[in-house]
Amino acid sequence: MTAPSSNASSSKSPVAITEAFRAHHLDLFETHGATPQGLGWRNQETTDLRYEKMLAVIPAPLSKQSVTLLDVGCGFGGLYTYAKTHRPDLNLHYTGIDLCAPMIDHARQLLADDSVCLEVSSLFDYQPGEAFDFVVCNGILTQKLTTTIPAMDAYAQALVSRMFELARVGVAFNCMSSKVDYTEDHLYYRHPLDFLGFCFNTLSPDVRLDHSYPLYEYTIYVYHGKQG
Repeated sequence: MTAPSSNASSSKSPVAITEAFRAHHLDLFETHGATPQGLGWRNQETTDLRYEKMLAVIPAPLSKQSVTLLDVGCGFGGLYTYAKTHRPDLNLHYTGIDLCAPMIDHARQLLADDSVCLEVSSLFDYQPGEAFDFVVCNGILTQKLTTTIPAMDAYAQALVSRMFELARVGVAFNCMSSKVDYTEDHLYYRHPLDFLGFCFNTLSPDVRLDHSYPLYEYTIYVYHGKQG
């Protein structure tokens, strides 16, 4: 992820953390446009790998069925574009929310011919009419900007808990691994077992951890019940 500008907030307020994320990603998008760098990622290859891991939340028995998915921090809808190209087997009813209005505007133009729902909103403010089968969050919890670790821990737990409330089947999210050669101050590193333990003890015992792909991060999957 790209380092934040110097005006990012260090406040412990969830509202201030959300606003710092919005300002940071708005700056990235204005600088780099609809590219991986505009999302804070290095290149298309690693971006696509993250999309693949998000879609892996959908168990094989459900992959042929019609499913609804909420993409939290959707950017310009890259996950949906990836799914259309690389996972044509999925019958995906896609909703994306993002803090940055220009990203949502671009996504609406890009996906104008698709039956998708795109809204400018934070997850904490978002009030959908009904739950989704799956809720994913790709990237938000890999960064902290200038937020303190305790404040970011509380924010992350609240975000994942809200995701789980809105999911009928399961959720997926990624975080930077603590198993790294070096760290960068603006990124959010957590030991995978710490985060897995929170999910296991607080949300559901039906959890899965993927720390096996070639990035310095991991993806956690949490389900409302066992998946075949």
